[in-house]
Amino acid sequence: MVHYVIVEPLNGKLELSDIPAVYPVGELVPEERPELAGNAPVLHCAEHPDEQLPTLRERAEHALTSRAPPVICAIVECDKATHRLHAHLSTRLALPKHDGGTAIFRFYDPRVFAHLRWILKHEQLGALMGPVRRWTYLDRQDGWVTVEGAKVPSDDFALTSAQYAQVGRIEVIERALETLRSNGAAIKPDMPSLIDAQLAKGETYGLSGGDLLAFALHGTVVSPYFDRHPRVQAVLQQPEKQPYAETVARWAQPDWEAIARESIRYQ
Repeated sequence: MVHYVIVEPLNGKLELSDIPAVYPVGELVPEERPELAGNAPVLHCAEHPDEQLPTLRERAEHALTSRAPPVICAIVECDKATHRLHAHLSTRLALPKHDGGTAIFRFYDPRVFAHLRWILKHEQLGALMGPVRRWTYLDRQDGWVTVEGAKVPSDDFALTSAQYAQVGRIEVIERALETLRSNGAAIKPDMPSLIDAQLAKGETYGLSGGDLLAFALHGTVVSPYFDRHPRVQAVLQQPEKQPYAETVARWAQPDWEAIARESIRYQ
């Protein structure tokens, strides 16, 4: 079993001066998107894992504590040929769009991979990982997490239209989670999917940007049915909409407590 490291150079330089260097296998550039060359993540091989992995983990933990974007994105184990792993990971970066063309799929980013575990079905996750036997990443909530690959992964990988939309909302989900953490809220395992459900609902009301984020947070901490409350409906359905976040920001804590209490009838 060989250990590899996926590095995001755009987030910073991988500095390992006190241990044997990991050597670069190559950039993960899918054939469909050659313009990524020079700006793509890089697969490295860790030939001396006993010496290298503890330091790699320490560097990743320091970046997380410092709130810096991850440079060390994942530590993966694979027993297949290096060129096969490199080709597979490169291919997965190009995600087919339902209306044609491809989108860049940052699945290797730990802030994305953590959500793919609840967005994707088990067989889809196995197809995404391909020849990877174990995928280890640093999660802000759960620390180091290791995901086992499929024994016989499928070569086919595709997202449903609903999953594609969920992947597109991951960035906003992360912003919502960070807001909750900064306010001392406990992050439960199902909270990301609950936030996503509120984001999807908010989109049906035509909300976007800061208004959508505020709506999702209210649906998470007030009540998942708060939008059915007449007072909230009056804001969402007004003929000439005023910014949602700006309008409800005028409401005091007793207002929200009343909405939470009265929203029980709308379950």
